[in-house]
Amino acid sequence: MEQIAGFYFCHCPDMQLAKEYMENSYISSFGDAWLHAEKRSFWNEDIGAYLSQLDTITFETKNKIFYIRNAHELSLEQWKKISGALSKPRSDILSVFFLNNALDKGKLKVPQAVQKLKCFEFAHKKGWIFESVGVTDKNFVQILKKEAKEKYNLTLSNDICSLLKDILSPDYNSINNILAQLSLVADENGQGEVSANVIAQLTNYTPELVWFNIINKIETGKSADVWKLFYKASNQIDDSSIFPFLALMMREMRTLWKIKANEQVYLPNSQVDNKTAIAAKLGFTNIAKIISLLCFAEYAIKSGKKKSVETLEELIKDIIKIYTKDTSQLATLYAINTEN
Repeated sequence: MEQIAGFYFCHCPDMQLAKEYMENSYISSFGDAWLHAEKRSFWNEDIGAYLSQLDTITFETKNKIFYIRNAHELSLEQWKKISGALSKPRSDILSVFFLNNALDKGKLKVPQAVQKLKCFEFAHKKGWIFESVGVTDKNFVQILKKEAKEKYNLTLSNDICSLLKDILSPDYNSINNILAQLSLVADENGQGEVSANVIAQLTNYTPELVWFNIINKIETGKSADVWKLFYKASNQIDDSSIFPFLALMMREMRTLWKIKANEQVYLPNSQVDNKTAIAAKLGFTNIAKIISLLCFAEYAIKSGKKKSVETLEELIKDIIKIYTKDTSQLATLYAINTEN
């Protein structure tokens, strides 16, 4: 069997995704002695203790895995000491350095303090490095479907993936948490396919699910359908309901603005044509009007000038007017402006 690396670099903004790779793809391939190794995490202020551990010789036979968290924040002086210590490898210790710095213009960028280190250059030569951009708009659906199928044998439609993308934070931990919950429901019902109803019943995202559907109806321009859905969900709407709506609607406006500006937007193939048509129909001016409405509505509620449910209804009326090119007065924006 191939010898495990003396040290390893994980360059990925998503710590959990990098840790998943190390434990389930790399370390596990070296058998039980490493799978059940003693694990210990070190932070910036613990580097002295970490270096001391590398120098400590014990009579124990158990392997050790040292995780150095937020290694991208270490100083050049700290890295020089680490690089010197790693030049004398220990066969019973695996050091894993997590570089979790944010993407630079959508791409990985190695911190300057790391770029010219001998240990980093050696890791590249030996293949002792994992590099991933983490979970992004571009790969969210791909990772979601892959994890669902491989880990839980779940099948997710494009519509369900789009819904989950709207209500989940873009990180590996959120994806796996929701999939673990969905797998329990799927197993219980003996089904491999997940429906929107299953998600609504299982998660705490019911308000977002309601607004997701209402926004879709708003974009059709059929106001009767919007209000039918709104009043059907009225038992789920309370004073806090407007904030999920504001967040989802603001995200939608940013997406439409990018499409209109010919910027890169990552959408499921099934949505591209529809969103492009909506962006063209609204244009920059109307998208900007809706963004203004959202900001004014949030201000009105947080400042105590208006009540949440009242503002929510006025806001939806105003947005529908913009989508349907109704030229009558926008109530919410007008009311807030005249109060200031």
